[in-house]
Amino acid sequence: MKDLFIRSLAGQFEMLTDFSTTRKNAINNQKTIDVTGVLTDRNQHAFPLVQNENFLIYDEEEYVIKNSSIKPFGTKLKATASAIHRMFVDLDNMYIYDVIKGEKALSIDDMLKFALAGTGYSYQVDTTGLAKSVTVENFGDARSLVLLNSIAEKFGVEYECVNKTIYIAKEVARYTDNQLRYAFNIKEPSKDIDTSSLKTYIRGFGKNITAEYKSPLAEVFGVWHADPVRDDRYTDKESLLARLKSELHDCIDISITLTYVELQSLGIQDIRKGDYVWCIIEPFEIDVQIRVVQVEDYSDPSKSPKYTLGSITRKSTDIVSDFKRTQKTVSKIIDSDTGKIRESSIKVGSNTTFDPGYDPTKLNIPQYGLASANSDGLMSSADYVKLANILVGPDGKVIVDLASETINGLMSSADFIKLKRIIMPDTGDVDMQSILDRIAALEAKVGGQ
Repeated sequence: MKDLFIRSLAGQFEMLTDFSTTRKNAINNQKTIDVTGVLTDRNQHAFPLVQNENFLIYDEEEYVIKNSSIKPFGTKLKATASAIHRMFVDLDNMYIYDVIKGEKALSIDDMLKFALAGTGYSYQVDTTGLAKSVTVENFGDARSLVLLNSIAEKFGVEYECVNKTIYIAKEVARYTDNQLRYAFNIKEPSKDIDTSSLKTYIRGFGKNITAEYKSPLAEVFGVWHADPVRDDRYTDKESLLARLKSELHDCIDISITLTYVELQSLGIQDIRKGDYVWCIIEPFEIDVQIRVVQVEDYSDPSKSPKYTLGSITRKSTDIVSDFKRTQKTVSKIIDSDTGKIRESSIKVGSNTTFDPGYDPTKLNIPQYGLASANSDGLMSSADYVKLANILVGPDGKVIVDLASETINGLMSSADFIKLKRIIMPDTGDVDMQSILDRIAALEAKVGGQ
């Protein structure tokens, strides 16, 4: 379990015990931690320091508290706080007022040196796969964090900060043989599909030329316009068209989130943010090497970390191909003119079973009328006569006749005769034992006759 410390702006430094920590770490995104704890005898000196702008130190990295609250928790107090990695705060609080004026081709080193001047942060760049320079216009006059993100976007790079050093590369990544496999070391996988950025048409304007590009997906979804490209550096249609094709987001992004269960018996895999790992999830038909783009881990060692994996991109050509296959299958079953199922599309095999009385292969399904006392219908005439003889009262209950000496009813006619022979006392008081004795005597008399 990693220790958590807190330092105030005045310099007071304490260990923050009896607090739980959740850390979220994503590529080129804010690295944050959330902490929660209750006031105890062990943290009474550190607990009051959980305040905005104080520093949390977790796993040797500093975070700045930006949101905090304290609430009653039974007879005690409970504190919660959210903190951002210090680099994002420091660079967001630093403004570069200078401007590299005009349109100039700058190297990544030139731009980083300019953007991070005076911040106290250094940088290291792996230039493998990077352009030597990009053309920018009036670079500057912005916060250092904005300029850093602009550099990352223009050169297509990622960055990771460790303490006060920012590491930059085409990808801050490792290629590993680690595996994430369903029903083995992962649980609760979810597949999230995002079409919010999907567009199918884009237009471009260069210097005295124009071009347009329509994705094959327009056949499926219709024409959805993307923002146009306006860049006078393009002087030929072919290069502008290539830019349009690369700019248009005509694909569907699928991301995977899962909980990783460490198997102590097999050894713990070292899986970090940015790593490429093998992901095998049979229910999703996924078996690919994919990147971990965000890790959420916890100070509680018994709680498994949660990984968000990079997008699996479905290309427009694949989507259209699937759509056409589905459309072709549906057209065989549904008549597009009438919207009804084609009779020829229903195939009944020798092993096909149906509910009793139903057979779709018979074109003339029998029609039944109502039954009567003389003819069968939905029921037999005999059953109809039986039902017709049932009397029902206004309350919906069946009426049963009273018994007589010759007709059975609520009781048998024999029992009716027995009860009729019972002589009640003059007082009207009923002596049940006397009645039972009389019935027994009466039955003996009847039986002896």
